[in-house]
Amino acid sequence: MVIRPDPYSDRWDYSDESNQQAFINYDNGLQKMIISVGLEGENSDGVVWLFPIPSDPNKVAIDVVKNLPQLSGEEISKKAKSNLDDTTKFLQMTQIYTIPFVVLFGGGYVGAPHMEGVGAPLEMKGRGIEQDVIIYEHLEKEGITSEIITAKTATGLYDYLRNKGLKIESGSIPVLDNYIGKEYSFVVSWISSSENIVSAQRGVFVTFPTKDIYFPMLPTSVYGSKIVPATIRVLGYVSPKVFQSIKSYTKTEYYIDSYASFADDLKNFYSGQSRNIKYTKIEVNMPSKFLTEDLWISNFSPLKTYYSTFVANRPVISAILLLIISSLIAGILAGLVVFRALRKNIFKLGLFGLSNCLAIFGLLITTALISTKEKNESIKPLLTEIKQKGYSWKRRVVVVLFFAAIPFLLFGLLTLPSLISELSYSSMKIFRGDFLIPILIIYVLPITALIVSFVIKRIKIEDKDLFEQLKSASYSSWSFQPKDKMKYVFVPMFSVLFLIISWLLVKLVGFTV
Repeated sequence: MVIRPDPYSDRWDYSDESNQQAFINYDNGLQKMIISVGLEGENSDGVVWLFPIPSDPNKVAIDVVKNLPQLSGEEISKKAKSNLDDTTKFLQMTQIYTIPFVVLFGGGYVGAPHMEGVGAPLEMKGRGIEQDVIIYEHLEKEGITSEIITAKTATGLYDYLRNKGLKIESGSIPVLDNYIGKEYSFVVSWISSSENIVSAQRGVFVTFPTKDIYFPMLPTSVYGSKIVPATIRVLGYVSPKVFQSIKSYTKTEYYIDSYASFADDLKNFYSGQSRNIKYTKIEVNMPSKFLTEDLWISNFSPLKTYYSTFVANRPVISAILLLIISSLIAGILAGLVVFRALRKNIFKLGLFGLSNCLAIFGLLITTALISTKEKNESIKPLLTEIKQKGYSWKRRVVVVLFFAAIPFLLFGLLTLPSLISELSYSSMKIFRGDFLIPILIIYVLPITALIVSFVIKRIKIEDKDLFEQLKSASYSSWSFQPKDKMKYVFVPMFSVLFLIISWLLVKLVGFTV
């Protein structure tokens, strides 16, 4: 609350506030608060700014700072949602064939306002005032004078204000009665030197003990229907106790600032790390007459902030967890529908799903190599002989090499035009490390893997009869498991279910961050 003498009449009036800014650091029951107001108009002669503090005046310390903390960063819920959008694309791209569709269709700092004003201090006069109003501390700094006072009676406080040049009648500010004679102190400030006031908005720095975090909001109610936006930033994640009349006008957001700036004169306010600063931003923007109470804030983090912070700061881990969960659910559901023989073996169905963590090619390899039907015991001697000849491990290696090489070759085909375009400017680029290594990974190694596969897959003439017997028993000559045509149904069904489930899970997480 800011009051000033009326230059056009022999009375006083409330000085219009354009905004209120507060920065709070609360630790072990001690609140450090920098509070500042923006004043409208160029002439602030005799302006007096007053606000209450819920503490014994002997335990209150005041200071004046010429710089306000600079806090910006990202709102964790928005950052988490942005990460989830990227996670959705990542999960969709694990199915490989969806990559073209994802590529084609996937798609501040809040400056502290200027405080203007010029004023002059007046000395206290009269024993009656000294009895009712006690000045515990007097500070003159950066062109601002501040005092810590207590008032036993309303009469004493009004006399104190009158001695500041305000012709104010007793009882004319009833909002002060909520604090007079109670366990509250007042911080009173005024502009004492216009020469020291520059364009930066000054702040009064108050330190006091309190059980809960406190911001004086009730005094602003004197402005009636006028809206005085208040922005309160509290270091750490906290929970404001928003009273009923301001709920629909109050917004609480939780930020993380990768690098916060604190000037040298703010070291008493905060001297911790300057990186990854967590803070709560509370904005109240409503007609002042609805501010019927002061704002109290609990020093505990809402459960949602832990969850949102995890998603915001650990996008890779979040994506992997969603990939695992989506793959497990899709594998079990698709397996229960397709593989009758495995309906009682949830573990194996889950294994099918987990193989999708290596993209759909991992699923293809697992589906090709793992048995999904009951084995024919009569064929066991034949399988033993084939394994003894080394065909079992060779063919399994071929399957793995084939499916591992395919994604690299597909990617190589897509990037081949741009590679040729780059080499057309200078053929010597191919010998540079930044060119040579990708070429080895994308082209040379996969082609080598396919050549090796072609070599080791060959069957000796004398062993061809063994493979004919294997085929006649409806066994695969690659996985050496009973053939199951339902595997061709399982893979596309799994893929569709995975895309649906992963999308739903990401949306569900997005609703809760």
